[in-house]
Amino acid sequence: MTSFSRHIMCLSALSLSIGAGLPAQAQPASEQAATDPEPHERQLELDDCALVRNGVSRLACFDDIMQPSRRQSSVSEETLDQVEEKTDVLVPHDTEAAKNGEPVEQSAKPGRYMEAVVKRRSASEKALFSFSGAFLAHRPMYLMPFTWVHEQNDSPYSPRTGSFTYDNELDNQEAKYQISFKIPLLTGVLDGRTTLWFAYTQLSLWQVYNTDSSAPFRETNYQPELFVRYRSDWDLGPGAIDYLSISFNHESNGRSEPESRSWNRILGSATYTYGRWLFMVNPWYRIPENEEEDDNPDIENYLGYANYWAIYKWNQNYTLSLKMLNNLKADDNKTSVQLGFSFPVGDNLKGYVQYYNGYGESLIDYNERINRIGIGLMLNDWL
Repeated sequence: MTSFSRHIMCLSALSLSIGAGLPAQAQPASEQAATDPEPHERQLELDDCALVRNGVSRLACFDDIMQPSRRQSSVSEETLDQVEEKTDVLVPHDTEAAKNGEPVEQSAKPGRYMEAVVKRRSASEKALFSFSGAFLAHRPMYLMPFTWVHEQNDSPYSPRTGSFTYDNELDNQEAKYQISFKIPLLTGVLDGRTTLWFAYTQLSLWQVYNTDSSAPFRETNYQPELFVRYRSDWDLGPGAIDYLSISFNHESNGRSEPESRSWNRILGSATYTYGRWLFMVNPWYRIPENEEEDDNPDIENYLGYANYWAIYKWNQNYTLSLKMLNNLKADDNKTSVQLGFSFPVGDNLKGYVQYYNGYGESLIDYNERINRIGIGLMLNDWL
């Protein structure tokens, strides 16, 4: 949970403490006017911050008075971890929703750490968007300035368009990064559990060290999607099915033939939380294309029909993720694995290590096994 999210969660508690800290009897207006300095000379106080209309400015006002960095430096790491553990299982109640008879987020049951984190993330998204109206994080965002590939795919191949070779020899070292954001649509129209979103994800592979070839971007995949998400909160065994979603997903590399690769899918998603685990399955149905225009007609022979995720959080600082794909064929089975591990680097940054072994890391290499390891920074982690 980021420090910004923690600030959002603590606003209601701060407001209560402000009210509790006010004097029981106010001074008469004449006496107060005589003793109060001019408005531009008086120092800001917590009750002044509560009057700031803009959410981001209000948080900055609270931070200026409370000095969180100074207070954090005066306590032990153990104390900080204990406070974060406590706040992780809190979900702010939406008082407006309660007044209107809409569903209200509830705290997770004891022992369901990841369920609480998921609920907290949902509440933080709603609060952050209402504060700033800005884009929200969607999939993990990371920047790995250095990755190493065992063998680059020098001659990408498509059954319809054939193979091609790059103009220059590829380096085995390159940068890899992913950006991903979303924005809610029809806010205030759908019920409290159902939300409509537009999302965009971009994955890029950059031959930044290949100076002989002017450091080109070797491959970029663009993935816009429109999806509906439903907050289910269904108990199932020791855990819960938290969310279900369905989306229209387009993915392409924006290249012309013979380098063009693209497909359209109806993509589903279901998340299940148990203890400190989150499991997610993303089955898909590929929308058929004209055979004369399909750049990758056999892509499901390599990637199968779903992504399978398992995510484990020791705490807010350390997260392990596993992604798997399998074509579900007994005679020519193909399995792909992506391992990720994020860890703290300084106060506000996280380091990130990723290992990929398999097919479909990028569309241009969908039918070529890639073996890559990289290290860099996690800009936005899982949950």
